[in-house]
Amino acid sequence: MVPSDFYTSLTEKGVIQLSGAEREKYLQGQVTADVASLKGDNALLACHCDFKGKTWSVSYLLSWKESLLLITHCSVIEKSLAELKKYGVFAKVDIIDASNDWIVTGGVGKETEAEIIRVFGHLPEKHQDYCKNDQGIALLLEGNIKRYLILQPKTANDLITIKPSPLHESSWEIEDIKAGIADVRAQTCNEFVPQMMNLQQLNAISFTKGCYMGQEVVARTKYLGKNKRAAFRLHSETSRAVGIGEKLEVQMGENWRPAGTVLRCGVANEQTWLLATLASDTEIGTIVRLKDVPEALFTVMPQPYELT
Repeated sequence: MVPSDFYTSLTEKGVIQLSGAEREKYLQGQVTADVASLKGDNALLACHCDFKGKTWSVSYLLSWKESLLLITHCSVIEKSLAELKKYGVFAKVDIIDASNDWIVTGGVGKETEAEIIRVFGHLPEKHQDYCKNDQGIALLLEGNIKRYLILQPKTANDLITIKPSPLHESSWEIEDIKAGIADVRAQTCNEFVPQMMNLQQLNAISFTKGCYMGQEVVARTKYLGKNKRAAFRLHSETSRAVGIGEKLEVQMGENWRPAGTVLRCGVANEQTWLLATLASDTEIGTIVRLKDVPEALFTVMPQPYELT
């Protein structure tokens, strides 16, 4: 069980910052989300893809003062940043890795909420809404439970005072998995189109905005029904750290055949949760195993949303 109250440092989160007069216009042509719909108090989930529609990174996109922030996994920042900068030279935009300027934490429960009210004056009200001031940003994520993703500049003079517990970073990961939120790490960078990870179900893709990098493939995947894979939650009543990118197998008759790839892993309290890409017609309750550790078995769990 994930604890009902916890506060933890999110050490694997990094920040890409875009500033300059054309930051919004430029990013609109680079990511799957409709950047023009970004308001002062709502965040967007967005994918950054190559021209083949393969995903470099998955990020929360927020507005902060005179800049845009992409909150993503630190292991893919170098690749994603390089691709963003490659075309940014033709626009009035500055793009940097600002990870070292920010403290990124996550919290659940009344103590976290009380600190957010103290620092920011109020709580965000809806999923992916956030409150902000000179002390940073507090973003609400609603899924299995209410969670708050908090970003504060290291120069802030009023930091959250709760002592973070490193033991609970895995609890945050498990809650992301339970919510069916896919992520890209170094091991899976540039390997999957967004729909193979269910990111259309999380409103991370706009099918009505103008052109962006990879848009042709992403649109074809939707309208021509070419996607044969989806992300599934897997569970085991054992404690086992599973590497991102590890391969899975499913039994067919007397043999085991390739089934998919691990995207995320969370371990806590003698339980392991995975998010993995499998064939989109995989049935709930199917047993899969790790290719390199055949005794490690996982059960395919129901989706937290309806796949389309």
